[in-house]
Amino acid sequence: MTGRIFLPSAEARLARGPYILAYVLLHLIYFVIAFNLDEFPILLLLCMLIYTYLKVNINAQRGRDSGLKGRYVVLPSVVIYLGCGVLGFFFGADCASIGVRINISFDMLVFFVFLLAPTQLKTTN
Repeated sequence: MTGRIFLPSAEARLARGPYILAYVLLHLIYFVIAFNLDEFPILLLLCMLIYTYLKVNINAQRGRDSGLKGRYVVLPSVVIYLGCGVLGFFFGADCASIGVRINISFDMLVFFVFLLAPTQLKTTN
């Protein structure tokens, strides 16, 4: 499962159970690491970039498992995460800033949409 998350193929799919497990573990690991890297901003930035890359990959794989094209998940995600980063830069990165709130809201929305999305059945002709 970890190989599919880090380097997904064009046809990689992620079912509902592994999606929930990967999503929860990714967030737990990120928050533990991020809160311990306050003194090292370069490592924190690298950790945040890897976290965002994995989050977009997990969501794209779950989207493909639900029948969507991966690009319909990747493009809006990247635009929103970059926009949140810009808003965080200009308005501060504390938890009450608009960039952080949009980021968390988008994360929760995407998670619950893909959690409730039906898994596409594979048919053979």
